[in-house]
Amino acid sequence: MAGVLSTFLKDKKAAFLDAVKTGKGKDWTVVMGNEAGDLDSIASAIAYAWYASKLQGLTAVPLTQTHHAELHLRAENLHALELAHLNADADILCIDDVPHTTESGFPSSSFALVDHNRLSPRFSNSNPDARVVAVVDHHEDEGLYRDTANPRLIVVPTGSCASLVTQLFQDHPEGSNDLPPELATLLLCSILIDTSGLKPGGKAEAADHRAARFLLPRIAAHNQQSDSTAQTSSIIPSDTTSGAEGARARVGLEIGAVNEAALHETPGIQELNTTLQEKKASVAHLGTLDLLKRDYKEYTMTPAQSPSRQILVGLSSVPVGFASWLPRHADFWSETQRFMNDRGLTVLGILTSFRDTEKLGKSGIGKHRREQMYVVRGDEDLATQLFDALEEAEELRLKREKFPEFGVRNGFKGTEFHARVWNQKNVDATRKVTAPLVKSIIEGRPKGSSL
Repeated sequence: MAGVLSTFLKDKKAAFLDAVKTGKGKDWTVVMGNEAGDLDSIASAIAYAWYASKLQGLTAVPLTQTHHAELHLRAENLHALELAHLNADADILCIDDVPHTTESGFPSSSFALVDHNRLSPRFSNSNPDARVVAVVDHHEDEGLYRDTANPRLIVVPTGSCASLVTQLFQDHPEGSNDLPPELATLLLCSILIDTSGLKPGGKAEAADHRAARFLLPRIAAHNQQSDSTAQTSSIIPSDTTSGAEGARARVGLEIGAVNEAALHETPGIQELNTTLQEKKASVAHLGTLDLLKRDYKEYTMTPAQSPSRQILVGLSSVPVGFASWLPRHADFWSETQRFMNDRGLTVLGILTSFRDTEKLGKSGIGKHRREQMYVVRGDEDLATQLFDALEEAEELRLKREKFPEFGVRNGFKGTEFHARVWNQKNVDATRKVTAPLVKSIIEGRPKGSSL
């Protein structure tokens, strides 16, 4: 039997698509995360759609900007959805489920943004009535929609956007008691994966700890009610029923004693975080195109040297190092060119983040490393400007590397594609740091300029 959250999502998805078919899509508020489609975006969109529907009385539906065929690229997402009793294919509304064209525009005009705070042109083009009615985010505030968004909750730094959506439930106790345990599970998974299990000295902030403490009892209470005989002492994935349908019915989180003083030391939280992180890093089966698409964001920028034109800049985050990736994928060069050509990109940045198993850290696990590669298509002057400025950026502390050091030679053919690769010494600088920096270099604006 479908759970409460699954039923909610199925019903909303079906009703929204029916409304679109009958020309009534504008009656709906579409809640969506950013185009990278990570767990934080999906969980936050689902949770805010529940909040908007149940506590604000809006007709709202969550949307992921990922295509259905690409949902499998993020194993950690599928695992978290399964723990929350959700079926990715049946329950999740994907961008390619919604019929629309560039000429006709998106069929809805009311949007709630989570995990980003600028509406993508794909939703506003040919859609003159498009408006943003809510924003919940933990990225740099671009200062938009101050007159239309309510709530407008942007808190930087915060480890996970899911923590800020959880805060909305905390601020409305009349509705928080009805928060489904499946939704609490999904939000907790998002918080853990974005904060490395709430580890001290990492990305976790006070809001993330408050949110986790709010969610944990709601998961525990449900488990105690549904199985009074369960004896557990931590948070562990539960799957004791054989068969696909039986497994789906019993999958969840079992919660017992929690270390309130140090949530990150709770064995069950550590185990769940380890599982999520391992699934996130499990990409050996993916080819180059899938790796580039898996965690990708795109930006429109105006080069300072050519203010009359706009270019597309893409940033792909990839959880594998170039030394492991490039020698095993001889098609890296041709597939990267294809990726850029298909999207009309002038610049593609590939940002790797991985554990170097040959260099162990103090904890005994591989040392965290980051690398960056930039490919510029058809603009040698822009390539020179970008490459030189990146090497001087104190935020990244890049050290230039040569392709042969990764066991390959630069395989981009001809003179159209210009590429350079670096080791990134500041491993704390994520795409949140890199994207504004790239924009400031290309557009010639101060580094604090918004994206």
